[in-house]
Amino acid sequence: MSHPSSQTILFQGDSITDAGRNKEIPQPNSGAALGFGYANQVASALLAECPQAGFNFYNRGISGNRVTDLLARWRQDAIHLKPDWISILIGVNDTWHRAASDRGTTVELYETVYRLLLEETRKELPGVRFVLCEPFGLAVGAFKAEWMDELRRRSEVVQRLVGEVDGVFVPFQNLFDEALKEAPAAYWLPDGVHPSAAGHRRMADLWRRSVGL
Repeated sequence: MSHPSSQTILFQGDSITDAGRNKEIPQPNSGAALGFGYANQVASALLAECPQAGFNFYNRGISGNRVTDLLARWRQDAIHLKPDWISILIGVNDTWHRAASDRGTTVELYETVYRLLLEETRKELPGVRFVLCEPFGLAVGAFKAEWMDELRRRSEVVQRLVGEVDGVFVPFQNLFDEALKEAPAAYWLPDGVHPSAAGHRRMADLWRRSVGL
């Protein structure tokens, strides 16, 4: 497979992307700075397969973030890195925190802020390519079945935004819904939100297939 040279790829999101990364390491392509999750697995595979491609991978996910938190730190943690690709996975905390502690966002505000974030990015980085990942959850552990309808509405928002920015959609909720045919929810998402090792591996594989890298 051929890859464009010197591509900078940024992963953005909440704890699922953060995955315990070392925030003291600003340089790209550090295993510790990429965390233990899907972002590390995507980066590790591409760096190993294509050592001449000049890939630079950054992870700037922060645990607990909602879309409003992303917006607040976006210039420093996204624009300034001048990425060629920005992969965003955000939304489960907007639902989870709203339901559990009234600290999330409505679906309408989620869409408004997410769209603003994408528009501002495109103004600053006209050539950037967006990978918008579907927020996901399963009704197990801390995540309640009655929250799923709202989370799926956020998925519909992300699919709309993908069309507006000519981006790539990564259907993570669909991935985990299908994975239930092979093993129970707790095997993939032990607390209903955060993936197991197996869950992160499935995510990394789907991300690569969706993006074509």
